[in-house]
Amino acid sequence: MPNQPFQPIRCFDGNSKPYEPFWKIRNAAETGSAPELEFYGFISEYSWLEDEITPKKFKDDLYKAGNGGPIIIRLNSPGGDVIAASVIRSIITDYPGDVTVRIDGMAASAAVIVAMAGKTIKIMDTAYMMIHDPAVIVFLAALDVETLKQLHDQLTSIKAGIVDTYASKTGLSVDKLSRMMKDETWMSAQEAVEYGFANEVIQGGQTQNAARTAFVNALQNYVNVPRELLESSLQSDAVNERAEQARRLAAHAKTYLTKE
Repeated sequence: MPNQPFQPIRCFDGNSKPYEPFWKIRNAAETGSAPELEFYGFISEYSWLEDEITPKKFKDDLYKAGNGGPIIIRLNSPGGDVIAASVIRSIITDYPGDVTVRIDGMAASAAVIVAMAGKTIKIMDTAYMMIHDPAVIVFLAALDVETLKQLHDQLTSIKAGIVDTYASKTGLSVDKLSRMMKDETWMSAQEAVEYGFANEVIQGGQTQNAARTAFVNALQNYVNVPRELLESSLQSDAVNERAEQARRLAAHAKTYLTKE
């Protein structure tokens, strides 16, 4: 790999290296039907800002695997970098063949943006989807009111784009979707279909306990995680404590942002 002038920023804990693919390809011979692109994990542990290599590789892999025909995108992800998710959605949307998205265990946060690229979205009956307001994680950083206001404006702009994406897919109103995101809304498979985020529930699914346990570090950043997702992990108390911390920090940030 040649030296690059810009090194992607690590956004989430993990073992991936910059520019490495975080998806797996299964060709038709392996699946016995259509080829598959599998996202099991974060939608990029690294930022895609100014990264010209990884998006190109994803596009090349998608077009090579699908060869212009039908392809299946399989998802089990707690989310990730919203920029990466947006770029991936754009690439998938431009792909000429029919794209079916299958949510095997979880599509939360940025993973929902990727899911919206599918012509048809199917969800296992044991799976969940979750939408929430975009956020930034600031670790041990002292931010003044002006900086917080700038972050607020940037996040508001990002949210507007996400809401438009969800609205065009689901038919729900912008106000409704904005409230759902603000409330960090978790949807069961049936609720995802009722809201229009998915087209079909696949019956007879098995819970993805091992994968969900691996996502515990991501889940602890969320507030309203369904109990079913926590019961598979011995760290559920830690997740609940982190969620309470997230509530308190959000309340403090809101206080600063509303000061005159």
